[in-house]
Amino acid sequence: KQGGGEDDDKDKDKDAESDVGSVKDDGAGREGSPPGSAVASVKAGAKLKRECEVRVKNLRHSLVCVITHVCPSFDSMYPCPLAAHLPSLLPALFHALEDQDQDLTRHAKGCAELAANTPMLAWNVLPQVLTAVHQAAKSSSWHVRATVLPFLQILVFRHQFVIRDADMEVVQQTMINLLSDSQVEVREVASDAVAVLVRIGSEGLVLGLRSRFTEWARTPLPAKKKSAGGAGGKGEESRTEGKEDAATRMQGERLRHAGVLGLAALVQANPYEVPAWMPDVLVQLANHVLDPVPIRQTVRKTFGEFWRTHQDAWPMLKGNFSEEQLSTLTNLLVSPTYFS
Repeated sequence: KQGGGEDDDKDKDKDAESDVGSVKDDGAGREGSPPGSAVASVKAGAKLKRECEVRVKNLRHSLVCVITHVCPSFDSMYPCPLAAHLPSLLPALFHALEDQDQDLTRHAKGCAELAANTPMLAWNVLPQVLTAVHQAAKSSSWHVRATVLPFLQILVFRHQFVIRDADMEVVQQTMINLLSDSQVEVREVASDAVAVLVRIGSEGLVLGLRSRFTEWARTPLPAKKKSAGGAGGKGEESRTEGKEDAATRMQGERLRHAGVLGLAALVQANPYEVPAWMPDVLVQLANHVLDPVPIRQTVRKTFGEFWRTHQDAWPMLKGNFSEEQLSTLTNLLVSPTYFS
């Protein structure tokens, strides 16, 4: 009996120890690692996020497919049934350009150009479309900003006879503002867009833009200062001043490049003729051939394209240039045989 009593006491002691251990484990779970319910909620949240991403991607694919197959199927005789809904569809289409799927972004970019070619936008729909595009031009993604420009090119060219003057001014301002974008790729696409704008615009518009772009192109570039080493507070001040100087120089280069791109757009808009204002523009561009990259690359590309489109008729076209202008172009850029 005594032996049996001792066994009962041992069992009770084990039960007590297990109860104490379970209490400690519960306390550790509350104080240390997260409980099982929190882990489950985290996993459920991650799963829901993945499902939402897949659903959004599928919706974007569906949107691209619908617009791609519907908008180009209607010629100028019949209005597109999606035309009235484009103002609400375009923001979602532009957001698709930010997707991680490269195939989707490529298709969305082509789809945006097709949507811009939609015929017979009603007089009350076109301003709404332009408002949506104007908002997209302020996107933080440079891919979206770059896609807005070809969209505007096609849209304005197709509706140039029905677009209101106020809306055209908004389009012009959007294109010109993107000439000084922080991303080089956006600036270059904006130059092509401005060329289309000049091609359909009046001579007054050309002369006004030439004055503005010439002023931008003459923006002085601050000289690079050598960083002076120092200890303590002087070193910190010199580094701060160096950052400010670099930001000022970068802003100057951007505005100067915008002016050069604008002048290049004026030249590009007249590929087979030499208007009276073009010789001065070409001389102004030639003065930037030694500017920093990417300005000088733009200048060389512009003159290469100019010579490619004008060389056949050059014996007749060179009469529009003075001897001084021909000398400036010949000495700064290319072999004398190009312009002689």
